[in-house]
Amino acid sequence: MSEELNHIQPGSTVGPYRIVHRFKGRSGMARVFEVAVREKYRRPNLPRRLALKVAKENYEAALKAEADFLRRFDHPNVVRIFPIAGYHKPVYAARERFAFGWGWYYTMELVDGGSLQRRLTRPTTITDLLRTPQEGERRLSLLETLGTARQLVAALEHIHEQYVVNLDVKPGNVLFRRRRLRYLRGSVPQAVLCDFGISRDLRYPRAGLLGVATPEYVSPEQTSELGRHHRRLDARSDIFSLGVVLYEMLTGAMPFENIVLVIDPTYAPVPPCQLRPSIPPILEEIVMRALAKDPDFRFQTAAEMRVALAQVPMPSDWGAAARRTVASVTLVACITAGSWGVRNYVVHPTTTPTPAPSPTVVTATFIQTVTPATPTLTISPTGGPPTSTPAPTLTPTNTPLPPTRTPTPEGGQPL
Repeated sequence: MSEELNHIQPGSTVGPYRIVHRFKGRSGMARVFEVAVREKYRRPNLPRRLALKVAKENYEAALKAEADFLRRFDHPNVVRIFPIAGYHKPVYAARERFAFGWGWYYTMELVDGGSLQRRLTRPTTITDLLRTPQEGERRLSLLETLGTARQLVAALEHIHEQYVVNLDVKPGNVLFRRRRLRYLRGSVPQAVLCDFGISRDLRYPRAGLLGVATPEYVSPEQTSELGRHHRRLDARSDIFSLGVVLYEMLTGAMPFENIVLVIDPTYAPVPPCQLRPSIPPILEEIVMRALAKDPDFRFQTAAEMRVALAQVPMPSDWGAAARRTVASVTLVACITAGSWGVRNYVVHPTTTPTPAPSPTVVTATFIQTVTPATPTLTISPTGGPPTSTPAPTLTPTNTPLPPTRTPTPEGGQPL
């Protein structure tokens, strides 16, 4: 089947879509492609780029059931499906004639932020870049592990409320949604649970598998389903698979290296604290309870596990705080530098200088004027009529003073 699906090349059209490129290793029973909506089928509420999943006609039932499951979900941590463009009513799965024959397909949102599997296998520190990593050394920080686990258990709680069990929870089926400025918001990316190819509706139990899940992540009851004493699968099977993923994120190792250890009722995985002493004891207890071989000893619902994870203290996100601080300082510095540049390098309009007018010299001439004296009224000592004569002028003269009378005492003798 995979060889036949390889005939779908970039540039070809599938219904109202044009193939952009093919993703590798996204699904075991089908292939996933990035497609662009053709111009005549574009709508305002439909993204221009989508992910298109194609399966052969033999897997018609599985793909149509998966599309029906996705149509029920409406949760930020579950992949979103879109109706096929070009129909008057919502149609979520359609047929198309390919080179290998008729095939079924549906479209969902394009989640292009990488997968959890990639994060678990890539270098996470500078030391990892300088040396060859050993087996079991890939692990996530406690902050990212706890944040991702809380999102996944919330996604499981939502799909279980819609009577759906995933039965294929593994790092390869956990994608991360790319967000704007996500590094400033927090160090934990938004996880998205996808691939419901072997999922089931709990209201219609059946035996047998439409596809094969990864053995290291399946629950013991899922491995023995085809046996004589098989147990009915329920939501607790997804809780076991989530426990395996959580164990791997914390320690970088698998709790069960092969399916034989999963089936063996006497085998118990190594406690996570022995591989990573910094793990909180309450978190280790949650992991070991989720990995219980007997479903009756696990968390009975995803809501119960979500409450338990909420009691684990969330580590401080110092990385996001430092990035926000650096961004704030950089922004303030840019604004300050920009305002300083505008203030000092503003361009003024050029004006042609005009000659200044010659200064006018004003000469002040002071002319002294003599005002005639005001006439004064003079009274004559003879009792004559007053005459108006000019004011007398004091003129010094040499007129002798009259003699002074000298008093004499009685008797005629001078004193």
